[in-house]
Amino acid sequence: MPHQYPIQLRRADMDAYGHVNNVVYLSYIDEARQDMLASATGGGDLGENVVVAKHAISYLSPLVYRPERVRVDTVVRHVGDSSFTLAHEVRDEDTSYCRVESVLVAFDAVAGVSRHITDAERSALAGLT
Repeated sequence: MPHQYPIQLRRADMDAYGHVNNVVYLSYIDEARQDMLASATGGGDLGENVVVAKHAISYLSPLVYRPERVRVDTVVRHVGDSSFTLAHEVRDEDTSYCRVESVLVAFDAVAGVSRHITDAERSALAGLT
């Protein structure tokens, strides 16, 4: 089952056409990812020390302002030695607005290099597939 994170749309998220600006979707998935990793790892190193290596974004339908929330569904697609792939979908009950595939790399902030994903982190991520 995907991790579900609710998003409240803000008027500031809208572009000149009256729908969510394309770059705002990345802030939505960033919030959802941080919440998911903090929940899964108890706020551990993987939740705080990752860098984004890649985002692949598909915009599917315009999302216009409304008071009802949308949500970001996130699942883990793959876990490698030092990186993992997440699939995100910004949606409501009826419509999928955007899909994003993200590759994240575990990072040692002190050394400034990538690091291996620990067994405990791997187990936490496995529970999110």
